Amino acid sequence: MKNFKLSLIALLGLPTLILAQDLYVSPTSYMYVQDEVVFVTDDVQLESADSFIYLRDGAQLIQDNNTKNSDLGELSVYQQGTVGVFEYNYWCSPVGVGTNGTTGDVNFDVTNFHSPDSGAINEINSTTFSISTSGFNSTNTEIKTYWLWQVLNAYSYNDWVSIRYYPASVETGAGFTMKGDPGADRIIDFRGRPNNGDLSIDVDWDGSSVAVNYDGLAGNQVESLIGNPYPSTMDLKMFLINANNQADLESAIYFWQQKVNSSHYLADYEGGYGMWVPGTLLDLNDHGSFTAATFVNYEIGSIVGETGITGTGTGTAYGAPYSRRYAAIGQGFMVRSLPGIQNGNAEINNSMRLYVKDTPGNVDVFGKSSQSNNEEDNKIIAMSHNGLDYSDIINNPTIIPEIKIHTKINDSYYRESLLAFRANTNTSYQANSDGKIAQKLASDTYFIADNNELSIKSIQYNIDAKIPFGMLAENNQSTYSVTIYSTEDIADSVEIFMHDKLNDTYTNIRNGTFEITLDVGTHNDRFEVVFKDASKEANDELIITEAEITGSFDVFQNNTNNQLVIKNPKSYIVKSFTMYDVTGKLIYNKHNLGNDTEYTFPTNTLSSGTYITKITTDQNFEITKKVIINN
Repeated sequence: MKNFKLSLIALLGLPTLILAQDLYVSPTSYMYVQDEVVFVTDDVQLESADSFIYLRDGAQLIQDNNTKNSDLGELSVYQQGTVGVFEYNYWCSPVGVGTNGTTGDVNFDVTNFHSPDSGAINEINSTTFSISTSGFNSTNTEIKTYWLWQVLNAYSYNDWVSIRYYPASVETGAGFTMKGDPGADRIIDFRGRPNNGDLSIDVDWDGSSVAVNYDGLAGNQVESLIGNPYPSTMDLKMFLINANNQADLESAIYFWQQKVNSSHYLADYEGGYGMWVPGTLLDLNDHGSFTAATFVNYEIGSIVGETGITGTGTGTAYGAPYSRRYAAIGQGFMVRSLPGIQNGNAEINNSMRLYVKDTPGNVDVFGKSSQSNNEEDNKIIAMSHNGLDYSDIINNPTIIPEIKIHTKINDSYYRESLLAFRANTNTSYQANSDGKIAQKLASDTYFIADNNELSIKSIQYNIDAKIPFGMLAENNQSTYSVTIYSTEDIADSVEIFMHDKLNDTYTNIRNGTFEITLDVGTHNDRFEVVFKDASKEANDELIITEAEITGSFDVFQNNTNNQLVIKNPKSYIVKSFTMYDVTGKLIYNKHNLGNDTEYTFPTNTLSSGTYITKITTDQNFEITKKVIINN
């Protein structure tokens, strides 16, 4: 077989770039690409069954125009699963089943799953995965198709559709679920015609009533499992910026996260949806915000978190928000329609494609993360054809200070609530910067903005800001422990309190924990997150006020005019005035003197000597002074 080669162009600060107007691979030829990006302006034609493109070691293919690819040959690209036998990854295939003499995106099916013949970096041979429709536990070499499911336009659990039996297929851009292998590291070699260009996937509410409490959807809303359909990285912020998607979709991406377990029974699953929002749309260097899933058990037809269903923890916040923004090859995720939107769809196109090497920590590789302490390793190489400077966008992000609040509910599970400090945001609800709670539990907590219940709230920091914090209790004697789990780029001087408005108490949750036991009900008007202890501030103000008031009065004897003079320049209210001689004899006892700026009392009949005066204000502040009278 011939080795098909193109010219290589080395760009400063970038990986080697392979450029082509059209890419044609003839019969008995192949193109091997390692750790490089291939850019094709128009289409890719893989002429025959023995025409191949092999993308290895993070290599990717980007295409510009909406020109569909053609023919029977195959592109081969690897992706690694991250879960075990009992857990799900959400996938989306970058390829479909090609046929000879045809052009266009084609559906994906199980024949696109291949297993590499070896782990060598230059391996080009593979074997179609063994597929079994019976049994439940997959192996490194066999996939149990019982766990292959897809869902579009879902408003109940019954909307999930099995793709267990061949030739069931998945349309381009739609996602699917699949469980992993014993080592949680299975390599899938996706082989087929590469997807390209404009795609539209239904996210269409048909007017049916949503099942009660299904995935936290509103009563007139649906969700669809879609994903990155390309053999390149996908920018989810550009996906949500798209005008059609702004009109049809809720501006959030939902990632499935599941705790490792040892059972296939749905009631034993502990999982949920982490949520990413894109942040300020006009600021492309704002990489958005992410909250991890709350892990609780699931039962078909039951309310998540209801009596008898326990939860045992919270999800792991894998990677930085930027890694959630950039979907890896093969990454599947959920999107939701805006409430009430009918005939809606999700649009995906080439403007959302870019090259970022597909490694943990750079892009979302199914929830994997890694960290490096080497500054050079942390400099990420990125590029695209869409006119955006991704090297700057990724390596010079807008700093978004974040506070993660964890609430332990009934000593069973944690709800993560994220407060982000974003410029030009406030306490009202703002799509893109705020995120509605992904799955409301029977006992739960959330921020509140314009009657929306949120897991992510963005505000511009103001020490006087007040963010309502709701608590939902399914039963009497429900317990809540609220504390700050982590902060990012928050100054040490910023204090964070939970204000219980009913008891008028302030608890510092940055350095402590707010504990409360509530009876059944929705407690949306009682609590708020604030940044100052107003009760302490009121006491400090009271102290300052007393000093200011008492210091403003002046009492003296005017011996020339034989008068005692009281100066009250700020017109504070005088409740009473008394004056005694040194023997304790009462000389004056006046009440309700008002707020004149000056008072005078005659002293011409008094003996020379020392006298004691006392002024009492309407706030019961007392000013006591000695005066000397010389007559």
